[in-house]
Amino acid sequence: MRAGKTIPASRKNRREERLEHILSVAARVFAEEGYEKASIRKIASELNGSLSALYHYVKSKEELLFRIQYHTFDSLVRGLKEKTAAVADPVKKIRLMVENHLEHFLKHISELKVCSHEMESLTGRAYKKVLEVRREYFRVTLDIIKEIRRKCGGARLDPHLAALHLFGMLNWIYMWYDPKRNPSGKKLSGQLCTLFLNGLLPKNETTNEHE
Repeated sequence: MRAGKTIPASRKNRREERLEHILSVAARVFAEEGYEKASIRKIASELNGSLSALYHYVKSKEELLFRIQYHTFDSLVRGLKEKTAAVADPVKKIRLMVENHLEHFLKHISELKVCSHEMESLTGRAYKKVLEVRREYFRVTLDIIKEIRRKCGGARLDPHLAALHLFGMLNWIYMWYDPKRNPSGKKLSGQLCTLFLNGLLPKNETTNEHE
């Protein structure tokens, strides 16, 4: 029996880089036109390529939407776990969560808009896979908030509702954020954490962005 051919690492990396570029362009088109109105022909045109070249990487417009959403949330989950793995303080963990989230999405505003608005455009197995990774991201964040509550001897907000409030703040930033007028991602994440933690923690445990 003949062994399968091994794809050279350089060739694999080039393919992955090309796919990431395709997803970035597709996210911009979906964000500007909406998933339903956007055509895969338009995406191919924005890539300065042909439909056949695009179909070499994906089979359909829905696969593009799936890959954008799954890649986004999988990256967020992996990044959050890596950054908090050696951190014991849950308040520091939530700061890292916010930094991780904003760091990703301020560089990928179109992806944030698509993930916020187009979840229901997916169907079947694609919908379920994205839902699973989104739920994992929410669960990891909720666990951090529960840690904060345990450490501080009780917080003022229900952890589940607090997590929903936090994601509400994070996921609508694309509506108003302007890199020319608003603070840097680091300062923005600090201010957002201050708002969140001062609402969550008991009055004697309030914090500020410089801690």
